Amino acid sequence: MNAYKNVSYVGFVIFFFGVVVAIYGFSFLLTQQDLEANAVRVQGTVVDINKKAIYRSPYVKFTTLDGQDITFLADLEVNVDFFDYTVGQTVDVIYHKDNPNKAKIDTFWQNNFEQVFLGGFGLFLMLFGFIMRRIFLGKAKRYEQLG
Repeated sequence: MNAYKNVSYVGFVIFFFGVVVAIYGFSFLLTQQDLEANAVRVQGTVVDINKKAIYRSPYVKFTTLDGQDITFLADLEVNVDFFDYTVGQTVDVIYHKDNPNKAKIDTFWQNNFEQVFLGGFGLFLMLFGFIMRRIFLGKAKRYEQLG
């Protein structure tokens, strides 16, 4: 066995890691689908802005259908250059009917960032690992033919 063949196993490991990352991203999709299936949609108000270095995320206050006031911090922190929330702004909120503390701002990126990012990164790793394995297996074959 030559060194090229040994290095090709790194591609296999990267591919496998990509599969794991993509599956982890898929778990966020299942959580989002559960939220969508049991969703209650209400209006909320941005009451404060959380500032962490160059990242911002809004605190949102809303009232559930049974009259309970809930305040939550949005999970997605956004670069200040792309942050478009202001205190007092009205936003759409989605929460789980059985657990109002599982609330999110009802926008595409707030609801889907984890699965899009992790799924895309996982696919990239799988593709990179596959190509790396193929390249080094080809080099190993050519090396064996020479030697």
